[in-house]
Amino acid sequence: MKSSSKIIGAVMLSVASAGSHASDQGVGTSMLCAVTNTVSCDTIGDCLEGSANAVNLPVFLKYYPEKKVVESARGSGERRSSKITAVSTKGDLMVFVGEDGEIGWSTTINTSSGSLSGTISADGVGYLIFGSCIAG
Repeated sequence: MKSSSKIIGAVMLSVASAGSHASDQGVGTSMLCAVTNTVSCDTIGDCLEGSANAVNLPVFLKYYPEKKVVESARGSGERRSSKITAVSTKGDLMVFVGEDGEIGWSTTINTSSGSLSGTISADGVGYLIFGSCIAG
């Protein structure tokens, strides 16, 4: 399945893995994440599961809640940034929502465990992203 560069930009807004915990993080704390697993599907039901590189998505993400920006880095070294349109917290969960052109995305990070789950949606394709984060 092919990914557009816009989808790649929106994906940078999702989260990831490092195996460490992100405890005691406030809304103002930046978080460094690495994408560990992805699932991408198109409108006819063809799905591909694998690494971020397998579906041309960013491998690393860095969230800056106070600045409302997320930065991403792909395996090739390409870097981008995208605007976070909303941040909310409830208990140990932080939820980020954003858009990048015609692409919408959301990410939920558990600040106690560091786990991440995210979605990206565009015309005709959707992604699920999993991983974990550390304060960074």
